[in-house]
Amino acid sequence: MKKLWRLASAVVGITALVWLLAQPGDSSPAASRSQRGPAAQTTSTDAAAQLPQFEAFDPVAPTLSPAVRDLPLAPNEPTLDREVNPRLNLNADLIEPPSLGLPGGVDPLLARQAAAAPQAPDDFLTPILNFDAQGYTFLNPPDTVGDAGPDHYVHAINHGGGTSVMIYDKSGGVVAGPIYLDALGSGACANGYGDPIVLYDTLADRWLLSEFAGTGNWLCVYVSQTADPTGSYYAYAFNTPSFPDYPKYAVWSDAYYVTANESSPSVFALDRSQMLIGQAASSQRFTAPSLSGFSFQALTPSDVDGSTPPPAGSPNYLMRHRDTEAHGPSGYPTTDLLEIWAYDVDFTTPANSSFTKIADIPVSEFDSELCGFFSFNCFPQQGSSTTLDPLREVIMWRLVYRNFGTHEVLLGNLVTDVDGTNHGGIRWFELRKSGANPWTLYQEGTFAPDQHSRWLGSIAMDGSGNIAVGYSVSSSSMYPSIRYAGRLATDPAGTLPYAEGNIVAGTSANGSNRWGDYSAMSIDPADDCTFWFTNMYSQNGNWTTRLASFKFSQCGTPDFSLTAAPATLSVCAPDDAVYDVTVDGTLGFNSSVTLSATGYPAGTTAVFAPNPVASSGSSQLTISNTAAASRGQYTIEIAGISPTSTHTTTVGLDLSTALPLLPIQLTPINGAVGAGTQPAFTWTTDASADDYTFELATDAAFTNIVVSAGGLTTGAYNLAAPLAHGTTYYWRVTGSNGCGAGVSPVFSFTTEPPVGSCEMGTVPATLFAEDFETGAVGWTSSGTQNTWTLSTASVHGGTYAYHAVNLDSASDQRLVSPDVALPAGSDTLLLHFWNRQVLEASQTGCYDGGILEISTDGGSSWTQLQSQLLTDPYNGTINSSYGNPLAGQNAWCGTQDWLDSIVDVTEFAGSTVNFRFRVGTDQSVGREGWYVDDVTVEACQPGSVDVTLGGGAPIHWLAGEDVTHTVTVHNAGIVTETFNLAVTSLWPAALAAPSVTLAPGESADVDVVVSIPAGTLPGTQETTTVTAVSATNPAIGAQVDLITRVSGGYQLYMPVAVRAQ
Repeated sequence: MKKLWRLASAVVGITALVWLLAQPGDSSPAASRSQRGPAAQTTSTDAAAQLPQFEAFDPVAPTLSPAVRDLPLAPNEPTLDREVNPRLNLNADLIEPPSLGLPGGVDPLLARQAAAAPQAPDDFLTPILNFDAQGYTFLNPPDTVGDAGPDHYVHAINHGGGTSVMIYDKSGGVVAGPIYLDALGSGACANGYGDPIVLYDTLADRWLLSEFAGTGNWLCVYVSQTADPTGSYYAYAFNTPSFPDYPKYAVWSDAYYVTANESSPSVFALDRSQMLIGQAASSQRFTAPSLSGFSFQALTPSDVDGSTPPPAGSPNYLMRHRDTEAHGPSGYPTTDLLEIWAYDVDFTTPANSSFTKIADIPVSEFDSELCGFFSFNCFPQQGSSTTLDPLREVIMWRLVYRNFGTHEVLLGNLVTDVDGTNHGGIRWFELRKSGANPWTLYQEGTFAPDQHSRWLGSIAMDGSGNIAVGYSVSSSSMYPSIRYAGRLATDPAGTLPYAEGNIVAGTSANGSNRWGDYSAMSIDPADDCTFWFTNMYSQNGNWTTRLASFKFSQCGTPDFSLTAAPATLSVCAPDDAVYDVTVDGTLGFNSSVTLSATGYPAGTTAVFAPNPVASSGSSQLTISNTAAASRGQYTIEIAGISPTSTHTTTVGLDLSTALPLLPIQLTPINGAVGAGTQPAFTWTTDASADDYTFELATDAAFTNIVVSAGGLTTGAYNLAAPLAHGTTYYWRVTGSNGCGAGVSPVFSFTTEPPVGSCEMGTVPATLFAEDFETGAVGWTSSGTQNTWTLSTASVHGGTYAYHAVNLDSASDQRLVSPDVALPAGSDTLLLHFWNRQVLEASQTGCYDGGILEISTDGGSSWTQLQSQLLTDPYNGTINSSYGNPLAGQNAWCGTQDWLDSIVDVTEFAGSTVNFRFRVGTDQSVGREGWYVDDVTVEACQPGSVDVTLGGGAPIHWLAGEDVTHTVTVHNAGIVTETFNLAVTSLWPAALAAPSVTLAPGESADVDVVVSIPAGTLPGTQETTTVTAVSATNPAIGAQVDLITRVSGGYQLYMPVAVRAQ
C-alpha cells in the first residue's frame, strides 16, 4: 500500500502543478500567495536604504457597464467550501525573527486607557441601525467592506463568483443586489475573484468599486457615471506586473491610490481626473523596500474624509508600522515607528513623479509578534481548537485623512500583543500636521480592557474630531463578535472613554482560521457625524456580516478641545516646570477659555500666561517656587472653562530635590563565570529615582551595547532573548530623576558554554581529526549495495566529504572510522561530525535513515548511540513495512542542511573505539542521501587561569596620589593562551598591558595604577577589580579584587591677606 499511497500523492501533485502552469500571466491568484501571502524579503536591516522602483503604464480605455439596477441577482448556490486565494509561502528562505516582546512586558499605553473614566451608556453606544447584511457564501474570508454616500450604503463581500455587491438605502432597505461585480466588467475583469473595495468619493460625489480578476494580474476598477450607485459605471482593467494581492484604495485630489502586496510592497496611482469623465486613464507604480520579518507586506494609503480636500499639490501619504525589535533598525529600545511615505504624482510628465519616505514617527512600543510573525492562526474562539488570523502585518484599512484647515490629520489602527501572551489589542494613533510643519504624533492609545482579544479594526473621525473604532472580539470564552468604542475630541488624549458598544454577539465558532481580511468604518457625508461600520461575525457554524450606524450627539456643536504637553515633566528643584497648553476650537467655536490648575505641589504657584485664551490659541503653565515643595510625583489637572462647556486634561510632574543614589548591582555577581544565557539582573533601588536604564554590552567601554532598556521602575530586568554561550558581557544601571543621573559600576559575567562544549575550567584537546582531504586513510565501507564514497557534490569544508546515496531499493551501507583511542581519566570526551541529510521521511517517522554506532572490540559488536546525542537527536523510527534492514530503529531522516552533531562518548574512556555511520534504505523511492564531513574527537582537559595578587596595596597613601598594584597572571592550562585583562573601579584605574600571552605553567606580572581623587577623606577605600579572560575561550577566566585605602596626612596652608581696592 505504500507505493499506492505515494502514487496517489504524486498524481495529486502533478495535477496541481499542471493547473498552476496553465494559469495565464506572470502569476495567478493561486500561484502568487494572494490574500496576504508572503512577499519577497530583503536582507537589509534598514529598508530605507533600498531605492523605490518606478514604472509608468499606457492609458487604459474604459467600457461603460449596464446599470446595476438592471443586472440579474447573484445566486448564492451551495458550493464546495473554499478559501479565497489561499496565502502561500513562496519564499522558502524567509527567516522568522525571534520573539522579543515588549521591553516592559505589557503595553505601555494600557494604564492610560485604564485610568480614563468610562462614560455612561449614551446615544453613541446605542446603534441607530443594526442588522445582518450579506451572509455566508461558501468561502473564507468574506473581506467585508462598504461605504456610505449621501443617500445609500454600498456593501460588498467575497462570493463564489467573485464579489457580491448589495446597495441599501439609509433605512436599511435593499435598493439593488446582490449582484456580481464582474457583471460590470469585460475581458479578464469579466471573471472577478474578490478582495472587494467600496469607496464614496466625497470630493466628486461618485462611487468607486473594485476587485481583482480571477486570471492574470488585473485590477478591475469601476467608477460610477453619476452620483447614483445603482446606475452605470466606467469599467477599467489595469494590468499589473505581478499579482496585486490585498489591494487597498484611497481617494485623493489628484489620483486614486492603490497599494498591494506584490513581490515587494507596491503603490499605484490611477488618473482620477480621466476616470471621473470616462476617458482613457494611465497609471503609475512605485515599489517600497520590503521589511525583514513579515511574510506579507503592504502599505496603507490615506483616504480623504470630509468635504475639504488636501492642500493644493499635497502628495498622498502612505504608512506602515515598524516593530523595530523585529524589523529594525537598531537604536529604538523604547519606541517603535510609523513610516510615512509621500507619493507625488505627475501624469503629464511621469518622470517628475516621486515616492519618498518622509518620516519615521516614534510611537510607544507595540508588539507585532502574535503567534510568531508568519502564522495565520492565533486568536482563540470559544468551543473550537481553530484559531483566527491576527492580521498583524498592516495598518488596517482605512488610513483616514482629514483637513480641518488649522491642521491636517492622519488616523489609523493596528493590532498589537498587549502582554506577551498573544493577547490582541487595538493600537490606534492620530498624527497632525500644521501648514509646512512635519507630521507629528498627536495622540495614541491601546484598547484591551479585558482578557478577550480585539483586532481587525477600522477607524474614522467625524467632522467634529470625534473618533470611533470598530473591531472583532473573541477568546476561548467568547465566540467571534463585533464591538466598537469611541472618544470625543475633548476627551483626555490617548483614551477611548466611550466603551464598549455591542453590535452583535457571535453564537458559534468559525470553521476556518481565515478572518477578515478587513472591515470598514466610514463617516456619513450627509451629516459628517454618523459612523457606519460593517464586519463579520459567527453564527450557526459559519460567518455572516453585520452593518450598524451610530453617532455622537455632541457632533456638530461648536466646542473646544484642551491639550497639554509634555505629558510628564521631570524637574529638579528649584527649577520651574513649564507646560504648553493648547485650546483648539471646532465648528466655529468663538468664545474665550479661562484656564485653571489643581493638584500641583503644596508651596508652589501655578500661573498661566496668557489667561484667558482665545477660541483657538495657546498658553504656558508655569509651576514655580519648587524649592518649597516635597519630592514626589504629582498629577496636575488643567481645566478650561468657556461659557458653554468645561474640559479638563492632566499632566504629570516628577519633582526631585537631589541626585538619586547610585544603583548597586546584586545579580549576577561581578566576574561570574558560567552564568545562564538569560540571567536575572537585579540591583538596589532608591526612592528618589524616577526610573532606571539597564545596559548590556560586549565590551567594558560600552561601544557595542546589545540591550538597552529605559523607563524601568523596579530593580530588576529580564532578557527577552537568550545571550550567546561562552561570552563575556558587561552591564551597568543608571538611576535618573529630574536632578540628573547616577551610574553604577560596570560589572561583568561570562555565560555558560554551549551544549557539547568543554565545561568551565577545561579546554579541548584534539584526539582525532579527519577532514577527508587526503584520502581518508583508515576508513572502510561495506554492506549491501554500498555507495559510501568520497564526493565533491556537497561539502562542509574543503573539497571532499563522504557520501552515501539513499537508494530506491533495500540496502545496508556502512562507513567505519579508524581506531580512536579514548584516554582514561578525561573529564569529557566529545565526538563532533558535520553532516547533511536528504533521507526519505514518512509522515510520522522515517522510511529510510541513518544511524551512528560505536564498537569497543574492533568491530565484533556494535552499539547504537542514542542517549549520548547532545545535539541533533534522531528524527524518528524507521518504518518496518518496506524491507529496510534498520526497521524499528531510531534514525536521522528528512532534509537537514549541514549541522554539527555532537556526541558524548565519555562513558567509553579507556577504550579504543570505532565509529560506524550506517544508512538503511527500503524497497522504493530514492533521495540524495547522507553526507559526513570534518569528524573530530576531543578530550576536555584542565585549562584554568589563576590570577593572584603579587603585591599588596600600600596603606599609607594620600588623596590625589597614585597607587601601583601588581597582579600575577598564571596559565595553569595545557596550551599556550592569550589572556585579555580588564579593570573596573569607581576611581581612575589603568592597566600596564591589555593582555598577556603565556605558555603552559608560565606567569606574568602586570601593574595596575589606581589614582585616588583629590579631596577623598581619610579612611575611604575603593575596590578595584581585575579580570583575566582567555582570548580563545571566554568561558575561562578569573578575577582579583585590589583594595586601595586613603590614610591620614598633613598639608600646610599659608594665610593670605587681601586688601580691598
